[in-house]
Amino acid sequence: MAISITNLCVVLKDSKSCPDSILIAEKLQNYFKANVDAFLVGNSKIGLPASFNLEENVTIKNIGKKFNASKNELIILPVIKGDSEKGLLTVAEANHIIEHSERMVLTVPCSGAAFNLSTIVVPIDSSFETRQKVPYAIALARVFNATLHIVGVSNDKGKDSTVLINNYMRQVCNNIEEKGVKFVSESRLGGNPTEQVLAYSNEVNAGLAVIMTEQETNFISFFSGKYSQQMVKNSSIPILSIHPKDLIVSDARL
Repeated sequence: MAISITNLCVVLKDSKSCPDSILIAEKLQNYFKANVDAFLVGNSKIGLPASFNLEENVTIKNIGKKFNASKNELIILPVIKGDSEKGLLTVAEANHIIEHSERMVLTVPCSGAAFNLSTIVVPIDSSFETRQKVPYAIALARVFNATLHIVGVSNDKGKDSTVLINNYMRQVCNNIEEKGVKFVSESRLGGNPTEQVLAYSNEVNAGLAVIMTEQETNFISFFSGKYSQQMVKNSSIPILSIHPKDLIVSDARL
């Protein structure tokens, strides 16, 4: 299953508050020849790409509703991090949109730090849906000419969990290799999975992580909230959140 994004949107305040959001939107636009809608919270359109379709005076409150009512498959959200004056949405506002949409949401922390988009982390756990993210990760690897870092995670180091995750990892890696995408893989079983993913992403200087909004039901977390909420809140890099789909697992070799 090849992934193609034909319509996407990006939420902006102006051209300077989160330039990485614009950069990512332009990369996706150029690779997929996609239509890009820019939802402007305000009317500061100076310096924005001429290729974006601008819609002015959008309010933060109705971003999610506009996204769900549109034909856009992905929304890019610039998120305020720490004391930074950059960004637009709070973590809580971004997570509300993720919670109430069944489409892809890419949160971009606007702290002023540059992201190494040539390294993308893809966590694999013991949930059946975990492999659904792989075609999307492959597509992004091609967009950014990136290496995928496949990391097996679980708080359970038991034999059954280890065998299951190893099988999923093998299927995923076979699939990525067949697609001709660069990758590396390792497992980090035991301990808190959210912490493991964040720590691993930091170690490999990742610029993006691809997750499902729902992960293992037995995750024991030191963070509060659902897995995707934890990741968006605690990550210093962009997070692509994908909702599980009952009929699409991935084209991993089963």
